[in-house]
Amino acid sequence: MPGDRHDGTPFLPADAAALERPGSSAVAAMIRLARPGDRPGVEALARVALGADAEMPAGPGAFATVIDRHGGRLALPHGTGYALVAEDGEAAEGAPIGLAYTCPPVQLIDQYAELGARGQRRLAGALAELELLAVAEHARGVGVGTALLAAAEERLRRGGCRLVFAKVRLGDRPVLEWYRSRGYLLAAHREPVTIDVDGAMIVFDDGGDGYRLAVKSLDPTRQVHRGSPRTGTYLAVTPARPSPTTGRRGL
Repeated sequence: MPGDRHDGTPFLPADAAALERPGSSAVAAMIRLARPGDRPGVEALARVALGADAEMPAGPGAFATVIDRHGGRLALPHGTGYALVAEDGEAAEGAPIGLAYTCPPVQLIDQYAELGARGQRRLAGALAELELLAVAEHARGVGVGTALLAAAEERLRRGGCRLVFAKVRLGDRPVLEWYRSRGYLLAAHREPVTIDVDGAMIVFDDGGDGYRLAVKSLDPTRQVHRGSPRTGTYLAVTPARPSPTTGRRGL
């Protein structure tokens, strides 16, 4: 289930302050793939995203070390993780002021071994988790978080990803609303999410470890819809419905 990590480290959004204040305006931040030399900024931002009370089995330092060695394109089982940073163009050496990390949900994919290696790679390409999203304190309130999220989504979309999800702490209303206002549908605690990948029905939930899922379709012809069977609700990716005002298809 999502909540399991490829390296055991829960790189998750910490709270609303780690992103930006509601109603902040757009910013002309430079978004780029992380590269060797970004370690100090990446490590600091990972600590912001984790929060002071989060357990850190491997630690943000280990994550930053991998980026310092290999850059922001990280080889993982079944697929690739991407670390994007927002660069402060006015700071010396373009210091990172924001960080977004997306990756395939590796341990979820491992549970579908019956798909075979090729099927698991297709699943890794279709489904991604936003594991980390944070903005430095001095750069909040001007849209850096929104710009990072949009850039991460666009990179995933170009790579063929159909569905992205993030885990948000239960009761963290500011962050939940932040994602909702950016097109994400919020799953209830332990509410299943389903997606058909090449005929294989993939089912997952928040793992029951104190988080909720925020889910978004990256396929403009599809949308995330809540179904209500007698046994309980679930989220499913379905064909997008025409807009009642324009007749166009969209999220």
